[in-house]
Amino acid sequence: MGLVGLLSLGLAQSAQDILDRVEKNLSTPWQATVQGRIQGPGGEEELLARVYALPQARLFRVEFLKPGSLEGNFTVITEKEVWNYLYLTNQLVISPREKAKIQGLGFAPQGLGDLKALSEQVDLRLEGEVRLPEGVAWKLVGRSKENQGFAAMELYILKADPRPLRFVFLDEKGKVLADLKVVEFKRTNLTEAQLKRYPKDAQVVRR
Repeated sequence: MGLVGLLSLGLAQSAQDILDRVEKNLSTPWQATVQGRIQGPGGEEELLARVYALPQARLFRVEFLKPGSLEGNFTVITEKEVWNYLYLTNQLVISPREKAKIQGLGFAPQGLGDLKALSEQVDLRLEGEVRLPEGVAWKLVGRSKENQGFAAMELYILKADPRPLRFVFLDEKGKVLADLKVVEFKRTNLTEAQLKRYPKDAQVVRR
């Protein structure tokens, strides 16, 4: 194996090591706000959502505040399923995890909270380190292994407290589909019941 091959192998191992550090660091319940810009059906829109995580149970909840078309909607990600709640129709649409996409986003939702799932979808490698307002961050880049609704992504991980700071999703031509920052991160007490709650009068639809 040549020098380039050895370097590539080393970078790949480093990327996995970083993700392992994140998984260990985020092993207890946490919540955060995700904000940024997405390419919606009508053009670029602002996204604002709250993410709640019970990592050891592989359980995540995303509540949407913006754009207006998603306001009141939420998504629950379990180990095997994704639940999309649609506020306007009061429906809870349950899909197999491997087929699901967050309504209105066009790409699979798991990576917003679950980097282990993300690493299964994207062939990530370490590109280097960058300085962000929060501190020095590792920059991981990679291409989607399958059709996830995006072709490539950039992931920024805070070095001092390993956790995601920013997700950038790109199409085949390098156009940004979503640029999302993770802010207001905090560790907190959460239960499965809290993350799985939905209106009792909602119509449950399985697909």
